[in-house]
Amino acid sequence: MDILETKWIVLVALFGSTFVFSMLPLKLVSSVRSTEDRVKRGRYGRIISLLSCFAGGVFMGTGLLDLLPEVNELLSKANVTEYMKSSFPVAEFTISFGFFLILILEQIVQEYKEHTEYNVLQDETVRSNSLNPSPDPEAERHLDHEVEAGSSAINVPVYREPQPRPVLRSLVLLLALSLHSLFEGLAVGLQADVSGLVQIFVAVVLHKMVIAFSLGLNLVQTELSLASIVKSNFLFSITSPLGMCIAVVLQEFGHSINSSIVNGILQGLACGTFVYVTFFEVLPHELRNSENRLLKVLALLLGFSVVCCVLFLDPVEPPHCPHP
Repeated sequence: MDILETKWIVLVALFGSTFVFSMLPLKLVSSVRSTEDRVKRGRYGRIISLLSCFAGGVFMGTGLLDLLPEVNELLSKANVTEYMKSSFPVAEFTISFGFFLILILEQIVQEYKEHTEYNVLQDETVRSNSLNPSPDPEAERHLDHEVEAGSSAINVPVYREPQPRPVLRSLVLLLALSLHSLFEGLAVGLQADVSGLVQIFVAVVLHKMVIAFSLGLNLVQTELSLASIVKSNFLFSITSPLGMCIAVVLQEFGHSINSSIVNGILQGLACGTFVYVTFFEVLPHELRNSENRLLKVLALLLGFSVVCCVLFLDPVEPPHCPHP
């Protein structure tokens, strides 16, 4: 089969598998929300919590084992330290900069959101007090006592919907993953023979299916609408095929890709995002609840191990930035 035909088949397969796996968490969460059985809701809730820890392990492994070495390699190829006349750790600084950038942006958004909500709450309180007189404090204390007594008499465990995760973190994670996928697509599209193309495709598609499921699970736990989640999954799924198309077009017109510095900086920022999402969102969100603590740690290790296995099975080092 011709190499160009094989690339088009790989492109379609890559998009289809990624989009399907990114949509699976949507079906799972909709099953949880639609059932009225408390036992089933509790069971499904525990499964989703364990899968979130699995996703945290995937993000951690992808950032530290995949992106970090890639950033070092790209910036080493560009001889950045020679240009700077210094041994300053540029790769590590880029990753740290990406981490702090997301931290600062999110804190600014949270500060603005809390300030706005506080002002709205103050206005509503003033309006409510002006319309409704204050009730008798003694009667209010008596009513509170009766409610507490009634709730203690009925000790039935109820599954509660987890608090929605911050939308900004998930959107930044989507951007970082999409950027990484674009470069993966470039690596696949730059292959010159069918055997090398198939080998890299197998490694990339296994990695992307795990990442796609983890991203989809992260998105469905936010306040994003169904349409926004589907669009986000579509955007992530299309980036690798888009990278392949760019590589094919550049090869057809005889151009080469030699932008190690730009690629390294962008991948470093993406790696900082992975570290932030893992240690500031997924792990604190799940491990602060004491239920199934050891199982959550096991799920985290399992997600990390899956990334290790996929990277270990990668047959060759993809040519990210070949020199002319």
